[in-house]
Amino acid sequence: MVATQANLDQYVSPIILQELQDGVTAVTGLEVFIVDNDGRRITEPTDCSRLIDRDTALQTTILRQDDALSSEPFRVPINVNGRKLGAIHITGNTLNNICQCSADEVHRLADHFSIPADQRENFYQAVDDLGLGRRAEVVRFVYLIADAISQVCAQDIELRQRVDEMTVLYELSTLLAGKRDLQEVLDTVTRSSAEVMNAKAASIRLIDDGGQELVPAAVYNLSQQYLDKGPIMLEKSAIDSEATQGTVVYVRDMATDPRVMYPGEAQREGLASIICAGMIYRGRKIGVMRIYTAEIHEFSEEEQQLLQAIAQQAAAAIENARLEAVRQESHRVQRQVQLAADVQRRLIPTTSPNLPPFDVAGRYEPCFELGGDFYDLINFDRALGVAVGDVVGKGIAASLLMASVRAALRAHVEDVYDIDEIIGKVNTALAGDTRDNEFATAFYGTLDADSLRLTYCSAGHDPAFLLREGHFINLDVGGMALGIQAEQQYDKGLVDLLPNDILLIYSDGVPDALNFAGEKFGRDRIRKAMLDMADKPAQQILNHVLWEVRRFIGLNNPSDDITLVVIKVDPDQYASGEGI
Repeated sequence: MVATQANLDQYVSPIILQELQDGVTAVTGLEVFIVDNDGRRITEPTDCSRLIDRDTALQTTILRQDDALSSEPFRVPINVNGRKLGAIHITGNTLNNICQCSADEVHRLADHFSIPADQRENFYQAVDDLGLGRRAEVVRFVYLIADAISQVCAQDIELRQRVDEMTVLYELSTLLAGKRDLQEVLDTVTRSSAEVMNAKAASIRLIDDGGQELVPAAVYNLSQQYLDKGPIMLEKSAIDSEATQGTVVYVRDMATDPRVMYPGEAQREGLASIICAGMIYRGRKIGVMRIYTAEIHEFSEEEQQLLQAIAQQAAAAIENARLEAVRQESHRVQRQVQLAADVQRRLIPTTSPNLPPFDVAGRYEPCFELGGDFYDLINFDRALGVAVGDVVGKGIAASLLMASVRAALRAHVEDVYDIDEIIGKVNTALAGDTRDNEFATAFYGTLDADSLRLTYCSAGHDPAFLLREGHFINLDVGGMALGIQAEQQYDKGLVDLLPNDILLIYSDGVPDALNFAGEKFGRDRIRKAMLDMADKPAQQILNHVLWEVRRFIGLNNPSDDITLVVIKVDPDQYASGEGI
């Protein structure tokens, strides 16, 4: 870091330097000027005509007070911004005796200089005039000292004010990195702002969710009675409307300004002047900040800039606190979603049943943490129940409805073969507990290991595919989706399976999977993927279909849950009689 050369005017106000120069010139009569370290002149040449006018005024003051100077002190006030901080006292006798000579001394001086008798009166007057001139110079010098003290005090007061302002701004900036409680942020802002601006009170009003009313959010030194004076609608308050446009609004007298909505209440509260700044964060209106004084006060440009800076910092702090509250709530909800997703995963089978000659594989992949798809494998004595369901929608609501459908299905599977009645009971239960826009599709079937018979019902679900010797059979017997009409009647389908038959049950997330061009994967690609792996075990067939879907989608995000169940009649186990 390169050090910069310091100059005098960086440490002492040029106004003070000019006053000192003019005072020295007035007292000494010498031409004086002040330069910086580089020899550059800082002050302007002394205005002699102004000094003469000031000397005349001083001499007049001294002559006017000459009689009082014999006993009363001469006072030179020390004032800063209209406030009296003190004074310099000059004892009257001391000032009166400056250059005063006794009568004998004056006569001896006249004799010493051989002053003729007819000119002695003029000589005596000259001595008196000399004394008066000296007194004027002394008083002028005292005024110079008093003015210099005032300037130094003013500079120190301004410096302390800037330090206080920077402290407040620093406190507000730490809120962004430290405090997260919104009310704590608001209370700190109002209190600190009133204190640094030496104001009576302060308030923050935030715009409500409807964007219409300014609601009190934090106050400092305002009574509840004043706060209850009535609503402040943004569009009806000229002061606040202008402030939220980015302008600092000043009201000199709240009792008489027509823009004030409740002047009588302001008078009773003891409020005189007000300054208002909008709280805006990245172009979005958040609220307004107000500073109130007890007496009529002219807010300086620096005070207006300070309030605007505080309002901007406060808006950022408030928005940060709001975002933190949202983040915490989101974290809480996310935790609940994770717990629900864990429960949902436990509803999905983790292993495939061992029921020769059936080779079974299943997979469920939700597009979100919680999904609306499910599949279930229910073991009976020498039979297997297979269910695949798809609930309308996604997320938490869909997952809850999915769990309800699964529970209803399991509750009504006491009769293995009356599939149509089972689905009918599930539909009746669901229709009584759901809204009009809540429904589910389902495919449910039972596989008999001894007879190789499949009994099934498809309730509004995509038809399952049965691949036999290179040809596909759609299994679509059933009825409409579950939960729409409680009285809906369902049919059941019967299929006698053969060795090497492959059954694929899927949810609509498979054919409806989209690539970047918006093209669907479709059922033809499902059939082709099955044909490509027809001689493979069920798990390999499932993996290949799923791989083809993923390859088709590419980097595009899945738009729906994907569920697949593949069942193959193993010819080796069938031929050996294991399944009979």
